[in-house]
Amino acid sequence: MAFVTLKDVAQRAGVSAAAVSQILHNKGRFSSDTRQLVLKTVEEMGYVPDQRARSMRSSDTKTVGLLVPDLRNPYFADLVSSMEDELYARGYSTLIGTSAETVERQDAFIGNLLGQRIDGAIVVPQGVESPGVQSLIKRNLPLVFVDRRVPGVESVPFVVSNPYTGIREAVEELVRLGHRCVGYVSHPSLGSFSVNERETAFRAVASDMLIEGNGVVVACDSTYESRTAAVESLLDAGVSAMLCAYSPDALTMIGVLHDRGVSIGEDMSLVSFDDIAAFTLMTPRIAVVSQQAELMGRQGVDLLLCRIRSGASDEGVTHSVPTMFINRGSVKQGPSAAVAG
Repeated sequence: MAFVTLKDVAQRAGVSAAAVSQILHNKGRFSSDTRQLVLKTVEEMGYVPDQRARSMRSSDTKTVGLLVPDLRNPYFADLVSSMEDELYARGYSTLIGTSAETVERQDAFIGNLLGQRIDGAIVVPQGVESPGVQSLIKRNLPLVFVDRRVPGVESVPFVVSNPYTGIREAVEELVRLGHRCVGYVSHPSLGSFSVNERETAFRAVASDMLIEGNGVVVACDSTYESRTAAVESLLDAGVSAMLCAYSPDALTMIGVLHDRGVSIGEDMSLVSFDDIAAFTLMTPRIAVVSQQAELMGRQGVDLLLCRIRSGASDEGVTHSVPTMFINRGSVKQGPSAAVAG
């Protein structure tokens, strides 16, 4: 069914389009009968005002663009949900897109956003100063980056998590339980500054905690074969606990460990970044380093709406949300504790 227009309502009610517009905005001098007729006709025909036309007459559109890498990733789904809920509560609608972890898809969506009349954008960037990112900045559109940084871009505020706090809490607990050979799974192929920063944090914390060899660090990409190879490397190294920087890696590796007859929470302690729902539904439940996605989302929205209202650039400011370790059944006593007992 075609959209009902203002002219359609006017024709049905037997009045001018200008009269319908004025009555809908509670303006003009019209009899009570005429007003009631027009409002009844609007209701019967299901007329909805054209927001695009309205935005052309207004300085704002009450619409914000949201771009994340992958909506299939539960962490980003939670992040988008928190931001969309907060924006809706503030009277804003959203245009949501995904980059599929590629710069090309990211820049294509940015191009589409710039063709819309939006008030601002919240972006989880791919970590490079791409042509699309440059276009957003040059347009002087209110803009906030969330979850990931773009090295070299200092004109856009960031809301990012601090990986050191949660990783330190997790490693301290593993050491307390007797784990001395701890593995870490990185994911450098993402090209994410934030994900790579987690490896730096783990190496620093492992060194402080006197972990054997400062921890065993392996890398993988998003393929099953790469993740399986990473698990095999950690098993060969004799680790009794492992920490995953990227939750999709952990989800695959849990299955790989099961297939190898390695019992999580007994033979291997496991911690993953991101407090996604799937981890709480497993047996045992998976311990996590939470980035507090809901808090990050709210802060990103607060910062963007402040920029929209004031026009302030807030250049060079990074808003950091501390990560936190949430212990669950996937973390048990390690070999050193058993020997000591």
